[in-house]
Amino acid sequence: MFEQTLAQPAPAGRIWVNLDGEIVNKGVEISLTGNIIRKNGWNWDLTGNATFLKNSVSGLVGYYETGALRGQGFSGVLGQRMVNGQPLNVWYLAEYAGIDPNTGMSMYRGLDGSISSNNDPSVNKFYAASPNPTTLLGISTNLSYKKFTFGANMNGAMGHYLFNNTAATSLGISNLSTRNIGTSFFNTSVKESTSNSASPSTRYLEKGNYLKLANLTLSYKVGDIGNTLKNFNISLTGQNLFILTKYTGFDPEVNTDGSTNGIPSLGIEYLPYPPAKTILLGINFSL
Repeated sequence: MFEQTLAQPAPAGRIWVNLDGEIVNKGVEISLTGNIIRKNGWNWDLTGNATFLKNSVSGLVGYYETGALRGQGFSGVLGQRMVNGQPLNVWYLAEYAGIDPNTGMSMYRGLDGSISSNNDPSVNKFYAASPNPTTLLGISTNLSYKKFTFGANMNGAMGHYLFNNTAATSLGISNLSTRNIGTSFFNTSVKESTSNSASPSTRYLEKGNYLKLANLTLSYKVGDIGNTLKNFNISLTGQNLFILTKYTGFDPEVNTDGSTNGIPSLGIEYLPYPPAKTILLGINFSL
């Protein structure tokens, strides 16, 4: 259901309607489970699964915009669309083409193919990339020896792009006098002008590929202690211990809500609090 604005005069300004369109999802999932070792008190099981996905939108009349971007200079800016022939929530942004070596200002590709700092990024927009992962990964393993048990779970996603809204409006070179600046804005052979304002563009799109160690547990089964404590077990669990990614933001799993008029968004990161690393000590027993 989507909210539609009615032409006036009308008894109500907006109504909820079903769109004449569909989202087509295609893919395949592969899962493998193996007993690696079962010998001399050792037991080791390993499970891995991978899902390969592709989606597209079809049957819509026109397009629908969403993906509200936030921060200084981004008021009222939307960065995503639902439109025929593109992935769901496709990024629709200006195409960043580097820094002008003469002025230090950002350059963008125009609709005519030209590259210039005079091309207005609010007008010259293109379908850029998808925020939807094309590959989902899961790995889990359990290893035990006598009274010791070790377990780990990893998850990952690949093939999608995230908009680093935090870098765009909070860490850019224009904030030099008032805030900390992201190191990536200094790693360039061309010196960017401090008057270069941030604009919503592909400059802030980053690959969201990651593989995360979500859970790690080591436990020891003590057994009965005297006549009072039964099945005594002690465990140490770590969560979100590390992540393998080239994404420069807080966490590639974080998604800031940028929904517009009831249309959900995906893949925006704006000043979130990332998942915390936690260490838990557990003691279990019965009486």
